[in-house]
Amino acid sequence: MAIGLISHMDTTRPEDVKAEITNLDFTSTPFLSAIGEGMALNTLHEWQVDTYASSADNANIEASDSSVVDHTQPTRTTNIVQLFRKTVTVSDTESAIPHYGMGDPFTYQTDKVMTEMNRDMEKAAIAGTRASGSSGVARRMDGAIALITTNKTARSSGTSFTETEFNDIIRGIYDNGTDSTVDLVLLPSYLKLVVDRFSTKTTQNLNANDYTQTLRVETYTSAFGTHRIAFSREIPSTGVLAVDSSKWRRAWLVNRQPKLTPLGKTGSSTKGLLEAEFTLEALNQKSSAYRSGYFVG
Repeated sequence: MAIGLISHMDTTRPEDVKAEITNLDFTSTPFLSAIGEGMALNTLHEWQVDTYASSADNANIEASDSSVVDHTQPTRTTNIVQLFRKTVTVSDTESAIPHYGMGDPFTYQTDKVMTEMNRDMEKAAIAGTRASGSSGVARRMDGAIALITTNKTARSSGTSFTETEFNDIIRGIYDNGTDSTVDLVLLPSYLKLVVDRFSTKTTQNLNANDYTQTLRVETYTSAFGTHRIAFSREIPSTGVLAVDSSKWRRAWLVNRQPKLTPLGKTGSSTKGLLEAEFTLEALNQKSSAYRSGYFVG
């Protein structure tokens, strides 16, 4: 008896579904992962900064009177605490049905929205623009790009991003009076590829067995230290953000680190509210730099 071909659409066959779910989007938060944490006590968060006097010719005559000096006083810097929120809702029907690779649907969805909110927080911390907020307007923080004022330059549109430009960004931070070490440089994808082609600092390995060549820069060593190079999807496509991560801090509003609050059950579903509130502190904005306007191919 001839046996016919069995179609893969045959509904009598068991389904072949891998018990694993692969999320397709990015999860990295290089800026917030690098900086420290602190605390804010109000939605308008304030901190103080001060400066040293410039070095001077300091020579004095014996027994001469001391002069009265007006010392500089600390100045206050502020930022706005931003409220981040995500909701989780899973129906009782959804919870009752087995799911491939998911386990408990509510736990799965909670973990997923926490990752999404981390991405939202990274975006605000880098590229946010301040809004004080009102009854109809949400509070928004200034991100790092907005808080940097000293070492911020817009190049003529289409300027090539070269190794000389890279070093000039780092040198500018030193020349403007700080001893900070830039330990993290965040780049959009095209400019990261440009860095990978820097002639003197690239890591190039040729594998004799499979004839593959690795051309990638993870760190770059300049005259001013070693700088980790990382992709960032939150940096504008023509920009470069160079930071001393020790001079930035995520200040959580007191008792408002990410927390899931169960909501009252309405109908046949389980609900939760995920919230967090924080702002960004620039302990020394002169320690970092932002430069934009570079050519993107």
